[in-house]
Amino acid sequence: MSYGHLIRRPFDIVARRPYLWLLGFLAGGATGFNLPSSGTNYGHPTTSGSYKGPSWTVLQNVWNANWEWVVGILACVVVLGFVLFVLSCIATGGIIRAAVEHDMDREYKLGTAWRAGYVTGWRIAGLKLLTFLLAIVPGFLIGALVLGAVVGAMSSAAAAVGFGLLAAVAILVSTAFWLALGVAFQFAQRLVVLEDGHVAQSLSTGFRLIRWHFKEVAFGWLILIALSIAVGIAFAILAVVVAIPAAALGFGGWAMGGMTGAIVAGSFAAVFLLGILLVAAGAYSAYSSVYWTLLFRNVRGLPAPAARGAIAPAA
Repeated sequence: MSYGHLIRRPFDIVARRPYLWLLGFLAGGATGFNLPSSGTNYGHPTTSGSYKGPSWTVLQNVWNANWEWVVGILACVVVLGFVLFVLSCIATGGIIRAAVEHDMDREYKLGTAWRAGYVTGWRIAGLKLLTFLLAIVPGFLIGALVLGAVVGAMSSAAAAVGFGLLAAVAILVSTAFWLALGVAFQFAQRLVVLEDGHVAQSLSTGFRLIRWHFKEVAFGWLILIALSIAVGIAFAILAVVVAIPAAALGFGGWAMGGMTGAIVAGSFAAVFLLGILLVAAGAYSAYSSVYWTLLFRNVRGLPAPAARGAIAPAA
Protein backbone atom coordinates (compact mmCIF):
# COMPACT_ATOMS: atom_id res chain seq x y z
CA MET A 1 0.00 0.00 0.00
CA SER A 2 1.42 3.38 -1.05
CA TYR A 3 0.52 5.90 1.63
CA GLY A 4 1.95 8.76 -0.40
CA HIS A 5 -0.47 7.97 -3.21
CA LEU A 6 -3.25 7.60 -0.63
CA ILE A 7 -2.60 11.18 0.51
CA ARG A 8 -2.21 12.74 -2.95
CA ARG A 9 -4.94 10.95 -4.89
CA PRO A 10 -7.94 12.28 -2.89
CA PHE A 11 -6.61 15.81 -3.41
CA ASP A 12 -6.36 15.25 -7.16
CA ILE A 13 -9.93 13.95 -7.23
CA VAL A 14 -11.50 16.63 -5.04
CA ALA A 15 -9.61 19.73 -6.19
CA ARG A 16 -10.98 19.67 -9.74
CA ARG A 17 -14.57 18.72 -8.90
CA PRO A 18 -16.39 21.30 -6.76
CA TYR A 19 -19.60 19.26 -6.73
CA LEU A 20 -17.80 16.86 -4.39
CA TRP A 21 -17.41 19.76 -1.96
CA LEU A 22 -21.19 20.08 -1.81
CA LEU A 23 -21.63 16.36 -1.26
CA GLY A 24 -18.87 16.41 1.34
CA PHE A 25 -20.53 19.26 3.21
CA LEU A 26 -23.91 17.52 3.19
CA ALA A 27 -22.41 14.15 4.10
CA GLY A 28 -20.55 15.72 7.00
CA GLY A 29 -23.86 16.82 8.50
CA ALA A 30 -22.10 19.02 11.06
CA THR A 31 -24.66 21.67 11.92
CA GLY A 32 -24.65 23.32 15.31
CA PHE A 33 -27.02 25.82 16.85
CA ASN A 34 -25.44 27.81 19.66
CA LEU A 35 -28.12 29.65 21.54
CA PRO A 36 -26.73 32.21 23.96
CA SER A 37 -28.31 32.27 27.38
CA SER A 38 -28.17 34.78 30.16
CA GLY A 39 -29.45 34.79 33.68
CA THR A 40 -31.92 37.42 34.83
CA ASN A 41 -32.35 38.39 38.44
CA TYR A 42 -36.04 38.70 39.13
CA GLY A 43 -37.12 40.13 42.43
CA HIS A 44 -34.93 41.61 45.11
CA PRO A 45 -31.23 40.78 45.29
CA THR A 46 -30.26 38.19 47.84
CA THR A 47 -27.01 36.86 49.20
CA SER A 48 -24.30 35.80 46.78
CA GLY A 49 -24.69 32.12 47.56
CA SER A 50 -28.43 31.92 46.88
CA TYR A 51 -30.28 31.23 43.65
CA LYS A 52 -30.84 34.38 41.58
CA GLY A 53 -32.55 32.93 38.53
CA PRO A 54 -36.21 33.22 37.55
CA SER A 55 -38.73 31.54 39.78
CA TRP A 56 -40.96 28.68 38.69
CA THR A 57 -43.90 31.08 38.53
CA VAL A 58 -42.03 33.35 36.13
CA LEU A 59 -41.11 30.39 33.91
CA GLN A 60 -44.75 29.28 33.85
CA ASN A 61 -45.84 32.78 32.86
CA VAL A 62 -43.26 32.88 30.06
CA TRP A 63 -44.42 29.47 28.82
CA ASN A 64 -48.09 30.42 28.95
CA ALA A 65 -47.43 33.62 27.01
CA ASN A 66 -45.11 32.13 24.38
CA TRP A 67 -45.79 28.40 24.18
CA GLU A 68 -46.84 28.62 20.52
CA TRP A 69 -43.47 30.14 19.59
CA VAL A 70 -41.57 27.60 21.69
CA VAL A 71 -43.40 24.65 20.14
CA GLY A 72 -43.01 26.13 16.66
CA ILE A 73 -39.27 26.65 17.08
CA LEU A 74 -38.79 23.13 18.44
CA ALA A 75 -40.81 21.71 15.54
CA CYS A 76 -38.67 23.64 13.03
CA VAL A 77 -35.48 22.36 14.68
CA VAL A 78 -36.75 18.77 14.55
CA VAL A 79 -37.80 19.06 10.90
CA LEU A 80 -34.52 20.73 9.94
CA GLY A 81 -32.54 18.06 11.75
CA PHE A 82 -34.47 15.31 9.98
CA VAL A 83 -33.96 16.93 6.57
CA LEU A 84 -30.23 17.33 7.20
CA PHE A 85 -30.02 13.70 8.31
CA VAL A 86 -31.74 12.48 5.13
CA LEU A 87 -29.53 14.67 2.94
CA SER A 88 -26.47 13.41 4.79
CA CYS A 89 -27.41 9.77 4.16
CA ILE A 90 -27.96 10.37 0.44
CA ALA A 91 -24.83 12.48 0.01
CA THR A 92 -22.71 9.87 1.80
CA GLY A 93 -23.57 7.19 -0.72
CA GLY A 94 -23.15 9.62 -3.60
CA ILE A 95 -19.67 10.79 -2.69
CA ILE A 96 -18.46 7.25 -1.96
CA ARG A 97 -19.59 6.04 -5.38
CA ALA A 98 -18.20 9.17 -7.05
CA ALA A 99 -14.80 8.66 -5.42
CA VAL A 100 -14.51 5.19 -6.92
CA GLU A 101 -15.59 6.34 -10.37
CA HIS A 102 -13.18 9.28 -10.41
CA ASP A 103 -10.37 7.11 -9.07
CA MET A 104 -10.88 4.96 -12.17
CA ASP A 105 -10.83 8.14 -14.33
CA ARG A 106 -14.46 7.84 -15.33
CA GLU A 107 -16.79 10.77 -15.86
CA TYR A 108 -19.26 11.26 -13.05
CA LYS A 109 -21.66 14.11 -12.36
CA LEU A 110 -23.62 15.44 -9.42
CA GLY A 111 -26.94 14.08 -10.65
CA THR A 112 -25.55 10.59 -11.16
CA ALA A 113 -23.90 10.63 -7.75
CA TRP A 114 -27.10 11.84 -6.11
CA ARG A 115 -29.14 9.05 -7.69
CA ALA A 116 -26.57 6.50 -6.57
CA GLY A 117 -26.72 7.88 -3.04
CA TYR A 118 -30.51 7.80 -3.06
CA VAL A 119 -30.48 4.05 -3.73
CA THR A 120 -28.43 3.28 -0.61
CA GLY A 121 -29.64 6.17 1.54
CA TRP A 122 -31.99 4.14 3.72
CA ARG A 123 -29.30 1.58 4.55
CA ILE A 124 -26.82 4.34 5.39
CA ALA A 125 -29.48 5.77 7.71
CA GLY A 126 -29.91 2.39 9.38
CA LEU A 127 -26.16 2.05 9.74
CA LYS A 128 -25.90 5.46 11.40
CA LEU A 129 -28.68 4.63 13.84
CA LEU A 130 -27.14 1.25 14.69
CA THR A 131 -23.73 2.84 15.23
CA PHE A 132 -25.27 5.50 17.46
CA LEU A 133 -27.00 2.88 19.59
CA LEU A 134 -23.78 0.91 19.96
CA ALA A 135 -21.87 4.07 20.85
CA ILE A 136 -24.14 5.09 23.71
CA VAL A 137 -24.10 1.70 25.47
CA PRO A 138 -20.63 2.25 27.02
CA GLY A 139 -21.75 5.72 28.05
CA PHE A 140 -24.57 4.25 30.13
CA LEU A 141 -22.14 1.79 31.72
CA ILE A 142 -19.70 4.56 32.61
CA GLY A 143 -22.51 6.70 33.98
CA ALA A 144 -23.74 3.83 36.16
CA LEU A 145 -20.25 3.23 37.55
CA VAL A 146 -19.70 6.93 38.28
CA LEU A 147 -23.08 7.09 40.00
CA GLY A 148 -22.12 4.02 42.00
CA ALA A 149 -18.89 5.73 43.07
CA VAL A 150 -20.80 8.83 44.19
CA VAL A 151 -23.37 6.81 46.12
CA GLY A 152 -20.68 4.56 47.56
CA ALA A 153 -18.74 7.57 48.82
CA MET A 154 -21.66 8.38 51.12
CA SER A 155 -21.40 5.05 52.91
CA SER A 156 -17.99 3.50 52.31
CA ALA A 157 -14.70 4.84 51.01
CA ALA A 158 -13.73 1.37 49.78
CA ALA A 159 -16.88 1.13 47.67
CA ALA A 160 -16.23 4.56 46.20
CA VAL A 161 -12.66 3.62 45.29
CA GLY A 162 -13.78 0.33 43.78
CA PHE A 163 -16.45 1.91 41.62
CA GLY A 164 -14.04 4.69 40.68
CA LEU A 165 -11.41 2.22 39.48
CA LEU A 166 -14.02 0.30 37.52
CA ALA A 167 -15.20 3.55 35.95
CA ALA A 168 -11.62 4.44 34.96
CA VAL A 169 -11.12 1.03 33.35
CA ALA A 170 -14.48 1.33 31.61
CA ILE A 171 -13.50 4.73 30.22
CA LEU A 172 -10.26 3.34 28.77
CA VAL A 173 -11.98 0.31 27.26
CA SER A 174 -14.85 2.43 25.94
CA THR A 175 -12.44 4.87 24.32
CA ALA A 176 -10.75 2.02 22.45
CA PHE A 177 -14.17 0.67 21.46
CA TRP A 178 -15.34 4.09 20.22
CA LEU A 179 -12.21 4.49 18.09
CA ALA A 180 -12.66 1.03 16.57
CA LEU A 181 -16.37 1.67 16.07
CA GLY A 182 -15.62 4.91 14.22
CA VAL A 183 -13.26 3.19 11.80
CA ALA A 184 -15.58 0.19 11.36
CA PHE A 185 -18.41 2.63 10.62
CA GLN A 186 -16.38 4.24 7.84
CA PHE A 187 -15.65 0.85 6.30
CA ALA A 188 -19.25 -0.29 6.76
CA GLN A 189 -20.56 2.70 4.80
CA ARG A 190 -18.38 1.70 1.87
CA LEU A 191 -19.43 -1.93 2.14
CA VAL A 192 -23.07 -0.82 1.95
CA VAL A 193 -22.52 1.45 -1.05
CA LEU A 194 -19.89 -0.44 -3.04
CA GLU A 195 -20.73 -4.05 -2.21
CA ASP A 196 -24.47 -3.77 -1.52
CA GLY A 197 -23.94 -5.02 2.02
CA HIS A 198 -26.55 -5.22 4.74
CA VAL A 199 -26.32 -2.93 7.74
CA ALA A 200 -25.31 -5.23 10.60
CA GLN A 201 -23.23 -7.49 8.36
CA SER A 202 -21.30 -4.51 6.96
CA LEU A 203 -20.49 -3.19 10.42
CA SER A 204 -19.32 -6.64 11.49
CA THR A 205 -17.14 -6.90 8.39
CA GLY A 206 -15.71 -3.47 9.19
CA PHE A 207 -14.53 -4.75 12.57
CA ARG A 208 -13.04 -7.83 10.90
CA LEU A 209 -11.09 -5.68 8.45
CA ILE A 210 -9.60 -3.80 11.39
CA ARG A 211 -8.60 -7.06 13.06
CA TRP A 212 -7.20 -8.63 9.91
CA HIS A 213 -5.21 -5.58 8.74
CA PHE A 214 -4.69 -3.64 11.94
CA LYS A 215 -1.29 -2.20 11.00
CA GLU A 216 -2.42 -0.81 7.64
CA VAL A 217 -5.69 0.55 9.04
CA ALA A 218 -4.06 2.12 12.10
CA PHE A 219 -1.36 3.79 10.03
CA GLY A 220 -3.88 5.11 7.53
CA TRP A 221 -6.04 6.43 10.38
CA LEU A 222 -3.06 8.15 12.04
CA ILE A 223 -2.16 9.84 8.75
CA LEU A 224 -5.68 11.24 8.46
CA ILE A 225 -5.55 12.44 12.08
CA ALA A 226 -2.30 14.27 11.35
CA LEU A 227 -3.83 15.80 8.22
CA SER A 228 -6.90 16.85 10.20
CA ILE A 229 -4.73 18.64 12.76
CA ALA A 230 -2.86 20.45 10.00
CA VAL A 231 -6.13 21.40 8.30
CA GLY A 232 -7.54 22.63 11.62
CA ILE A 233 -4.56 24.96 12.02
CA ALA A 234 -4.99 26.13 8.43
CA PHE A 235 -8.70 26.77 9.08
CA ALA A 236 -7.85 28.91 12.10
CA ILE A 237 -5.40 30.96 10.03
CA LEU A 238 -7.94 31.26 7.21
CA ALA A 239 -10.62 32.42 9.65
CA VAL A 240 -8.35 35.17 10.97
CA VAL A 241 -7.29 36.25 7.48
CA VAL A 242 -10.89 36.42 6.25
CA ALA A 243 -12.20 37.99 9.47
CA ILE A 244 -9.88 41.02 9.15
CA PRO A 245 -11.44 42.42 5.94
CA ALA A 246 -14.89 41.37 7.17
CA ALA A 247 -14.40 43.37 10.37
CA ALA A 248 -13.02 46.29 8.36
CA LEU A 249 -16.14 46.21 6.20
CA GLY A 250 -18.34 46.30 9.28
CA PHE A 251 -16.44 49.24 10.79
CA GLY A 252 -16.56 51.03 7.45
CA GLY A 253 -20.33 50.65 7.34
CA TRP A 254 -20.60 52.00 10.88
CA ALA A 255 -18.39 54.99 10.03
CA MET A 256 -20.46 55.90 6.97
CA GLY A 257 -23.98 55.03 8.09
CA GLY A 258 -23.95 54.63 11.83
CA MET A 259 -25.75 51.66 13.33
CA THR A 260 -27.78 51.01 10.17
CA GLY A 261 -24.65 50.99 8.04
CA ALA A 262 -22.92 48.70 10.52
CA ILE A 263 -25.83 46.22 10.42
CA VAL A 264 -25.96 46.19 6.60
CA ALA A 265 -22.21 45.99 6.09
CA GLY A 266 -21.82 43.54 8.97
CA SER A 267 -24.44 41.26 7.44
CA PHE A 268 -22.57 41.17 4.13
CA ALA A 269 -19.30 40.59 5.99
CA ALA A 270 -20.80 37.75 8.02
CA VAL A 271 -22.19 36.07 4.90
CA PHE A 272 -18.80 36.43 3.19
CA LEU A 273 -16.92 34.99 6.18
CA LEU A 274 -19.38 32.14 6.68
CA GLY A 275 -19.39 31.33 2.97
CA ILE A 276 -15.60 31.03 2.80
CA LEU A 277 -15.47 28.81 5.87
CA LEU A 278 -18.32 26.58 4.67
CA VAL A 279 -16.68 26.08 1.28
CA ALA A 280 -13.40 25.18 2.97
CA ALA A 281 -15.17 22.81 5.36
CA GLY A 282 -17.01 21.13 2.48
CA ALA A 283 -13.79 20.70 0.52
CA TYR A 284 -12.00 19.04 3.42
CA SER A 285 -15.00 16.87 4.23
CA ALA A 286 -14.94 15.68 0.62
CA TYR A 287 -11.21 15.00 0.85
CA SER A 288 -11.69 13.01 4.05
CA SER A 289 -14.50 10.94 2.53
CA VAL A 290 -12.47 10.16 -0.61
CA TYR A 291 -9.47 9.30 1.58
CA TRP A 292 -11.55 6.78 3.55
CA THR A 293 -12.89 5.30 0.33
CA LEU A 294 -9.43 4.79 -1.15
CA LEU A 295 -8.12 3.43 2.15
CA PHE A 296 -11.02 0.99 2.23
CA ARG A 297 -10.34 -0.19 -1.31
CA ASN A 298 -6.66 -0.70 -0.52
CA VAL A 299 -7.42 -2.62 2.66
CA ARG A 300 -10.17 -4.61 0.97
CA GLY A 301 -7.71 -5.65 -1.71
CA LEU A 302 -5.28 -7.13 0.80
CA PRO A 303 -5.42 -10.92 1.24
CA ALA A 304 -7.34 -12.13 4.25
CA PRO A 305 -5.23 -13.94 6.85
CA ALA A 306 -5.24 -17.70 6.67
CA ALA A 307 -7.52 -19.43 9.13
CA ARG A 308 -5.78 -20.74 12.22
CA GLY A 309 -4.73 -24.33 11.69
CA ALA A 310 -5.22 -24.15 7.92
CA ILE A 311 -2.64 -25.90 5.72
CA ALA A 312 -0.97 -23.63 3.19
CA PRO A 313 -1.27 -24.93 -0.40
CA ALA A 314 1.85 -26.39 -1.92
CA ALA A 315 3.79 -24.22 -4.33
